[in-house]
Parts: sequence; C-alpha cells; structure tokens
Amino acid sequence: MMRIAIATATAWLAMAGIVDRVAVVVGNQVITESEVLREVRINELLNGQPLDLSPEHRKAAADRLVDQQLIRNEMTIGNYPPPTAAEGNDMLRKWRQEHYSSIPLYRAGLEKYGVSEDDLKGYLMWQLAAIRFTDQRFHVGLVSSAPSEDGQSADRSTGPSVDDQLDAWLKQQRAATRIQFKKGAFEQ
Repeated sequence: MMRIAIATATAWLAMAGIVDRVAVVVGNQVITESEVLREVRINELLNGQPLDLSPEHRKAAADRLVDQQLIRNEMTIGNYPPPTAAEGNDMLRKWRQEHYSSIPLYRAGLEKYGVSEDDLKGYLMWQLAAIRFTDQRFHVGLVSSAPSEDGQSADRSTGPSVDDQLDAWLKQQRAATRIQFKKGAFEQ
C-alpha cells in the first residue's frame, strides 16, 4: 500500500511540472525566477533591445522588481487606486500603434520576446500606477519666483526633484527591509 502511495505521489509531482524557483525575498514577499525573466523580456521589448537573459540582465531586472515591490507595499498602505481596465486597453493600443505598423508585426514582436499581450498590458498599467504614485507621494520642493540674472521673474524649484525624493525614499526602504537575493537564480 505504501509503495502505491509513493508511486502515485511521484507520478503526480512529475505531471505537475517544475516549481518556480525563488529569486528574491523582499520582506515577506517572494519574487520568482519567472517574474524576473518576464521583467527582462518586457523591458527589452519596450526598449527595442535585443533579448538578453544573461545573469547581469536578470540581476538588474530583479533590482527593478525589488523597487517595484517596495512601491507596491506603500501603494497598498496608502490605498492608491490602480488604473482601470479601460486605461490599460487604451495604453496598450497606443503603444502598439506607436511601435508597430500592423497587428501581425505586433504579434511577431510579442512572440520574439516571449511576452503575452496580457503581461504587456499589465506592465503598462503598472507603469501608469507607479507614475501616479510618484506624482502624489513625492512633491517637487516649493517654487519661488525669484528674479533671474536679467531681472525677469523665473520660477525655480527650491527642493529636491521628484526623482531625487523617490531615490532617497527607495534607499531608505531598502535599508529598512530584509532583501535576500538567492544566488542560484542569477547564475548561468
């Protein structure tokens, strides 16, 4: 009876396929190896770069995903609203029209990079959500209307830029969060 149970369990595991490997742990959140690969593929599709799944590109993608997870955590706490499905469809349509002259070329591009249309749409929606979060969460310093050298009034920012504020916040969040990169996920 025990042999039948073991044989059944072994057969079930073989049919279940390969379990995704953990690439990074961010606090109590897991980023899988397949998420890292998807990040590389979509990023290179969006940038029109040749597909490169080298350890260096995977590590850079994992670093971006860590920052994204930290932002997601903050968005959840702050109850920031996500983009609507209609906004996602509109973004996808506009991006496709800007980068591909026909639907067959677009589909071929997705296939070349191994990216699904749903994944691309989700990524574009994430970018919109992150931009909205950044605009709402970080503000440019106070604007002053100090006279310029030629005596004309010029608006000038007196504080750090939004990008500088975001970078400082991410650095602070990284320092306050346990982040563990799993070595095996970034080896050849």
